[in-house]
Amino acid sequence: MDWGRDHLFDKAKLYSQRAGEQDFNSAMYGFWMSLSLELLARAALAKIHPVLLADPTNEGNIHYVFGINPKGNPRSVAAKAVFARCSVLIDKFTDKMSGHCLLMADRRNKELHSGAAAFENIPSDNWLPATFEVFEVLLEHLGSSLDDFLGNEHAGVAKGMLQDRRDHIEKEVKDRVSVASKAFASQDGKAKAQRIETAAAALKNWENESPLGQIVDCPACGLPAAITGESVNRGPLKVSEDDGTLTREVRVLPNKFACPTCGLKMDGYQELLQVNLGKVFTSEEDEDPIEFFGIIPEDHVDIDKLLEDRYYDEMNGYQNE
Repeated sequence: MDWGRDHLFDKAKLYSQRAGEQDFNSAMYGFWMSLSLELLARAALAKIHPVLLADPTNEGNIHYVFGINPKGNPRSVAAKAVFARCSVLIDKFTDKMSGHCLLMADRRNKELHSGAAAFENIPSDNWLPATFEVFEVLLEHLGSSLDDFLGNEHAGVAKGMLQDRRDHIEKEVKDRVSVASKAFASQDGKAKAQRIETAAAALKNWENESPLGQIVDCPACGLPAAITGESVNRGPLKVSEDDGTLTREVRVLPNKFACPTCGLKMDGYQELLQVNLGKVFTSEEDEDPIEFFGIIPEDHVDIDKLLEDRYYDEMNGYQNE
């Protein structure tokens, strides 16, 4: 079976080594790295179970995972589905990373299936740090490392780029926090009190409307602020014994922060890490029973009769006035 974790990992590693033999700004470097990226993502899913790679539109593809050869050639899911599943099933693999992977896959497809030179004249610093960041997350999930996957020399470049990227983000975030803190501190007491009151009302409304959010202390002003994120996974459905409502626990990877009091904002998981707000948190969301159970109201209620009865009641009401 060709969708096993080891087969895919070894091929991804081979392609990354071929990339390492090229100049970093060459088209071939980008091409080999794009192939390696998708194969590594497939290996990460295969570690959970190879069935995650089977195209579900034909059950023969699923049989193949379990050692039963289908009549035709087995088909795996498209790259788009691979990256989408990684964002759901692999910790720290964000939607932003999924978007980057899709961009790389799109360039690869243009290179292979069109006359476009998709990797020409694209500086490596435009895409390579983000690619190394994805590699790092996938390799951690696979129990491997940049050194093992890329080789010491190539890995050294990757680590340097990642450190530079994080240093830049850290400085940018610290500067932003400092500016917001000083601006808020410089306001007089009346202005502060008014902002705090307005912010409290805004946060209350936001909390009621944002199931994938949490209230935290702002690193700039110390007052309540909001973080939101993307779902990592959802727990089992729970039914309330009191009112029968359906809820489930959701694990959320934070990726946005906003303080309505001092105006501080942060965007992206890496920025939140710099102020110790990158920890996965749990939230609770309501489930619509009609959607969850696939209920079709028209199968249980005569809509025409309801409308007819309502019309009859309204007409009687007019006549009795």
